Amino acid sequence: MPRRAVPTSPLFSEKSGTYPGPHHRGLVRLGRHHFAHLRAIAEGVELHQAAAMYLGIDHGLQAPGAHHLVVDSVRALARRAGERDWRLVGLTIRIHGREHRPSLEDFIAERDLDGWSEREVQDFYSEAFPIEPKAARRERLRERQLSLLRRLEISSSVVPAMSDRIDSWFDPVTAARLQASGVLLLQDLHQRITQGGRWWRSIAAIGQTKAARLAAFLAVLLPDHPLASPRRFALHDVEAPQARPKDQGSPAAIRPVIASPEATALPSPGAEARVEPVSAEPSGQADLFIRARNDQDAIEAWVHARAGSAATVKSYRREARRLLVWLQAERKKGLKQFNVDDCRAYLVFLEHVPAHWISRSKASPLEHGWAPFRGPLSVASRRLSATILSTLFDWLVSVGYLVRNPWLLVNRRIGDDAGRNELESRAFTPETWSEILRVLAEQPPSPALHRIVFVLRFVEATGLRSTELVQARLDDFRSHKGRRVLQVHGKGSRNRLVAIPPQAVHALEEYLRTRHLPPLGQAPGDAPLLASATDPMEPISYEALYKTVRVWLTKALRLATLIESARQEAWRASPHWLRHTFGTRAVERGIPLDVVQQQLGHADPRTTSRYTRAQLDRQLEALQGAFSGE
Repeated sequence: MPRRAVPTSPLFSEKSGTYPGPHHRGLVRLGRHHFAHLRAIAEGVELHQAAAMYLGIDHGLQAPGAHHLVVDSVRALARRAGERDWRLVGLTIRIHGREHRPSLEDFIAERDLDGWSEREVQDFYSEAFPIEPKAARRERLRERQLSLLRRLEISSSVVPAMSDRIDSWFDPVTAARLQASGVLLLQDLHQRITQGGRWWRSIAAIGQTKAARLAAFLAVLLPDHPLASPRRFALHDVEAPQARPKDQGSPAAIRPVIASPEATALPSPGAEARVEPVSAEPSGQADLFIRARNDQDAIEAWVHARAGSAATVKSYRREARRLLVWLQAERKKGLKQFNVDDCRAYLVFLEHVPAHWISRSKASPLEHGWAPFRGPLSVASRRLSATILSTLFDWLVSVGYLVRNPWLLVNRRIGDDAGRNELESRAFTPETWSEILRVLAEQPPSPALHRIVFVLRFVEATGLRSTELVQARLDDFRSHKGRRVLQVHGKGSRNRLVAIPPQAVHALEEYLRTRHLPPLGQAPGDAPLLASATDPMEPISYEALYKTVRVWLTKALRLATLIESARQEAWRASPHWLRHTFGTRAVERGIPLDVVQQQLGHADPRTTSRYTRAQLDRQLEALQGAFSGE
């Protein structure tokens, strides 16, 4: 019997210190792992070790209680089945001297007895290692004990199924935590774990260590359902059109998508662009304005030709890769055969992404453990995907790679998310914001603390994007009529001037002082606006900014005096919430929308209108007076 070492017991209730079952007299269900535990004990495995292997116990004080619960439950089962040997369940039968006897297999190998009959081998073994009468009796008792456990397991053990409820196999406290996060069945937990990443983050009181214990115990319950998916997504060459006639020629051969490691992937982000004018010399692709051997080359040419920033490159490549993987896996074709039906089918697919297409594992694209999606897509994400793909096909038509764009022939209006709360804001409320700043002000001084305080106060007053914040240098500040402005190279590679009000100026002056730098205007111009905690002249990355904001906000919210609903709402906060907080405060304080739009760098005024409820207020006031009910 294979032995699996698993930590903490889902049988044990951390809250009450007891075990489930009516009046704690027995288990609700007996699984194969319970009988494996008892067999291990019968074979001489130490109790705590057996409990760790099969019951998920790693705390010594829990092991005896869990063991006795299993023994009582199996004895009750044996009595109900009319087994006369029920008292042997859980009985420790020691056979002294047995540890010095080799196994029968080793004895046969040592004596070269492969050609002898079983009866003769047994006789030789008994003569070589005679058993005392008492030991023989104990041996027979142990055989009866093991035989009883095998019969009971075959006749009465319940094999856990993916469709079983969580509370059928986990203790009440753990089950309640899992159910509160939407994990109702074993298959729900299995799905979350197989998707990888920090799957436990949404489950209350479950950290990385407890998550590992849950995963290990689930592996014991469901040995036939591995927690690591062996599936691998891959891309294969689909040849480009060759001097394409009007009917686009015959379809290229398509190979299966789930493939061996040598599958060809999209070129790396640093790969050289393939956007080149077509030579006048005949090349077999005389009607193309790009030099592309296959769909992947054509996509990469589009990315390099049209993506203006690193974020756009990442977004374009991600959406194109998803489509290409889906197209090869589900439709068995390439971009040249893509039609209107494929457009509609892909939109439906995006609305209901299958579980096996989702993975949160930290794996490079197309490597083992990677999947095209990290979770179900929101309405906004689906809308963005359709827009990007239509742009891709427009470009491929314009360079002669495709004849037409089928996305223009389907309804791509996805609409709004019906479940979205239109009054919900991704901005900190004034009460929460004040509490966060109060908690931070009480923390011991450190370079990291000075930096986060600066970030909060500066972005609250300016609304800078996170990428603009980490890219800015001190020489980007300008003076206009005695006031400070900051020139940023923002979204869409557009320059704009951002006003720096007094709150932001004061926050910057204090931050420069803590970095031991002169005031603005005297400090080195190449110094970053946002610096490393260890080097005042070293900038930080967007990832480092995201992490430091999340770490400090989490710490502040834990210590803040807030009502629980406000705390739970703020747990979702990211650095982008700081920008939303600026927009919301600015509109609440009467700043005109066009000024807020210019400060935030919004190309579309409708984006800025998300921050105001002024229209709703006027609407409510007008209708309140007209239909007062009097």
